[in-house]
Amino acid sequence: MATVMGVFAHPDDETFIAGGTFARLAAEGHRLVIACATRGEMGRRLGVPLRATRESLGALREQELREACAALGVSRLVLLGYRDKEVEMVPEDEGVSRLESLFAEERPDAVITFHDPLGGHPDHAAIGRLATSAFARYRRMNEGARLFYLAWGDDLAAFRRYPQPAKALVEVDVRAYRRQKLLAFRAHRTQSELDGAIWGSEEKAVHRMRHCEYFVLSQGPSLRRPGTLTD
Repeated sequence: MATVMGVFAHPDDETFIAGGTFARLAAEGHRLVIACATRGEMGRRLGVPLRATRESLGALREQELREACAALGVSRLVLLGYRDKEVEMVPEDEGVSRLESLFAEERPDAVITFHDPLGGHPDHAAIGRLATSAFARYRRMNEGARLFYLAWGDDLAAFRRYPQPAKALVEVDVRAYRRQKLLAFRAHRTQSELDGAIWGSEEKAVHRMRHCEYFVLSQGPSLRRPGTLTD
């Protein structure tokens, strides 16, 4: 079985964009590790009704992240401890070295992160840039490892315009794992309570979720099987 690591900026990134894929990988027996750069303490949503203050939001979102990871089958959560909305200020040598050490410890077969600049949010782009540099170092001794970028929404369309090798865009069917993704969505209460459809009928909420999630293979060997991030 493979080890798959996600490197993200905020609590909920792992769920909203790739939760179905993580749930599928866990069900298939793979080990999942999530590294989260911040606790999302500067997020604008505080819950509906209010569940947090600006001072307490970070601790609450950390707890929500732990509950979401449990719902998705994540084996290990690593909190990097950077300040929300300041990831781009992390010294490059420090950030890259820290992730490189984490990669060396966990020896992931696949790493998922944000693309710089297609990640959108500055924190997304920054953590993606650090993870990409760390992965390039890690892969010198792990040639079979793969780096994937998240692709969704407008960014998915942008990726499709980017020059890239054939079959670089990977479409993962997550229809059978949308219930686990919904549970993780609901764990992130402060961020999801404004979306009434998530908190209505469970059946309707499940069917409302996307059937597929998308990734772009950036580094590493071509996949031997379509529709998956592991061989």
